[in-house]
Amino acid sequence: MLEEIDVIIVAVSDDLESSRRTLSLYREYPDRIKPCLGLHPWSVGEVEAPLQQAREIVKMAEHEGVDCIGEVGLDTKFVPQTIEKQREVFRVFLEYASDTGSFMNLHTAGTWEEVLKLVREAGVRRANFHWYTGPQHLLDSIREAGYTISINPAVRIQRKHQEIVKKAPLDMILVESDGPYEYRGLRLTPLLIPETLEIIAGLKNVSVDEVLERVRANAARVLGL
Repeated sequence: MLEEIDVIIVAVSDDLESSRRTLSLYREYPDRIKPCLGLHPWSVGEVEAPLQQAREIVKMAEHEGVDCIGEVGLDTKFVPQTIEKQREVFRVFLEYASDTGSFMNLHTAGTWEEVLKLVREAGVRRANFHWYTGPQHLLDSIREAGYTISINPAVRIQRKHQEIVKKAPLDMILVESDGPYEYRGLRLTPLLIPETLEIIAGLKNVSVDEVLERVRANAARVLGL
């Protein structure tokens, strides 16, 4: 059944320039690309005028009718030095997502509780906590809000990720490549998604077909695919 998957790539962005490239790919392959525009927390300290970039990205999203914002969020684990600026930037995207009903793909390293509180207070209806390795006790609250978490190929070697898979109900799980990215020598790419589904199935003691069916249903619900 995996060989029969009709592929749609949910393409996220890191900054203004990559948001433009994502839109360019979407225009070239409108039936294959779901564009997500955003400014990554790691990029906040690397680009010039990040708040201005965030506002420009939002204007671009509004002009193009984009209803997917990402990758955005907060990070105190890897880039704590820019957290106040990250919060300013994140508010721009929260407002847009709340006003337009857009989906948000969230980076939340070290800030799982804060981000969950912010998206709920903003009235964001569709959100995904990507590469979730946060507290297990938050899973119920994330699910009750109608949000999802995503599992990527790092589940092959990351114990925290494996434990989350065991704990989280299938009806709140998505899969992602998070590529191109290298984690502990593992090069993450979309080609590893079939293996990721198989690992999830093994950890949940269910069939791969059941995992695939649930993941596709979850994606259709939160992403409108």
